[in-house]
Amino acid sequence: MKTLYIVRHGETLLNLLNRSQGWADSPLTQKGTDQAIDLGNRFGKAGIHFDSAFCSDTGRARQTVQQILMSSNNTTARVQENIHLREASFGRFEGADNDEMWAQGGAAVGETGMSRKSSIGRKIKALSGIKRLDTIHYAEDYTDVQKRIKSFQETLCHTHASNILIVTHSLYICCLVYTLIDDQQVIDKVPNCSVTKLTLENNKFQLGYIGRTNQF
Repeated sequence: MKTLYIVRHGETLLNLLNRSQGWADSPLTQKGTDQAIDLGNRFGKAGIHFDSAFCSDTGRARQTVQQILMSSNNTTARVQENIHLREASFGRFEGADNDEMWAQGGAAVGETGMSRKSSIGRKIKALSGIKRLDTIHYAEDYTDVQKRIKSFQETLCHTHASNILIVTHSLYICCLVYTLIDDQQVIDKVPNCSVTKLTLENNKFQLGYIGRTNQF
């Protein structure tokens, strides 16, 4: 059996500014760095050892995984960057005000009155609206993200590691749970440096929990 500890990156500058951040990137704030160090310390105290680690190819994910591994005494774990772990791309809305992006994207598909505080299910629906409004043709909808998740699923199924750390992004984690577990799953939120736990056995995924910040 394989155990997957899927972590959202620490707080970033664009998070702090309430700006959208999909394929765009920004560095961790001091709070974000402290969150990653604290999570690593808690992994270490819990005796969790990682055989392998994956992260998206963004700087914020790279910074987070490095801090977690160092502070949890897992410095021998090999880190593999994977493009399929990127957040959904928001196209021309990258760096835009989060509330404005979700309001416009939602309205384009009949989901009115949306903001950054809207439910995960509504946000995933609104991705289609964001893609529809994208004039540079880089935005992704749920189906596009699912394709990347399924490619990463193949990587997980073929790895020989048993305890795996994965650092990626909030909406991606929700899409991953929908794709691998159940698209009717109710997801409240996925905070910075929270942990979502899955197990993989006989090519079947099981959900442990979503978005925990303690008790791993």
